[in-house]
Amino acid sequence: MVCLAGGSYDWHYWHLEVAGHPGYSFAEHLATRGFVVAAVDHLGVGDSADPVSDAGGLRLLARGDSLVAQQLRERAKAGLLVEGCPPIDVPLFGVGHSMGACLTTMVQSLSAPYRGLALLGYGVQITNVYLEVNNSDRLEDRIAFSEKIFRSQTGAAGDVRSCLVPRSPLRPLFHSADVPAPVMDADDALQSRVPVQAAAEVITPGFAERFAAEVAVPVFLAFGATLDVSPDPRSEPANYERSHDITLFLVDGSSHCHNFASGRNQLWDRLACWAESIVSS
Repeated sequence: MVCLAGGSYDWHYWHLEVAGHPGYSFAEHLATRGFVVAAVDHLGVGDSADPVSDAGGLRLLARGDSLVAQQLRERAKAGLLVEGCPPIDVPLFGVGHSMGACLTTMVQSLSAPYRGLALLGYGVQITNVYLEVNNSDRLEDRIAFSEKIFRSQTGAAGDVRSCLVPRSPLRPLFHSADVPAPVMDADDALQSRVPVQAAAEVITPGFAERFAAEVAVPVFLAFGATLDVSPDPRSEPANYERSHDITLFLVDGSSHCHNFASGRNQLWDRLACWAESIVSS
């Protein structure tokens, strides 16, 4: 499983360790089910270098993530993935949350490295991020509007290419009321910078539409049942018109960040069963 995190997150989203609060690591949970889990930082995020060839838009980040997926497959086949891991030739699954789900969709559109996609917490017609909406017919106008709002909300100056996102206003969207305060605090302490251009594009309704329409592998969609960024989760499968195998799962009691919700284990186990069924079939 090649896992890509969302905006303001890095690889820690998939492996969060909180003193006194075990059981928040997606990676450890899936490893016990027999999966190899690789959590990847996009360009301009976490431990990865900043992009130099452009401002850090989603298309550049997707090209980088696509190359990483191909290299992971090659290294796994050659027994060079990690020390002690023998050569393995198994299918890759793309797993993404929020912006990472958008990028996972774009990676599949670019190079189709995945047997299936697990897209968590991303609506193609995204909402619930900002109240303001630009309904221009031109995608470029809508992206420019999103960037203006994003810079206003974060305080990022016009020449700043990446920034931290204030987390406090996002807590009601990210976390349901039952998430322990120490878990939210640990989550906030590990937040990563996010490329401004990518952040503007990912919150633009319809940006991912053409990429989703090109996906022809099985798709697992998950949304928080309490609150998430899709205006209508049950309508989302229609965006993947070439896929003949689409699963929709609503995470009970969860808001946008499912890996910290009380229902996270149900999501993780359902995702594992889905991936196992794709391989066996």
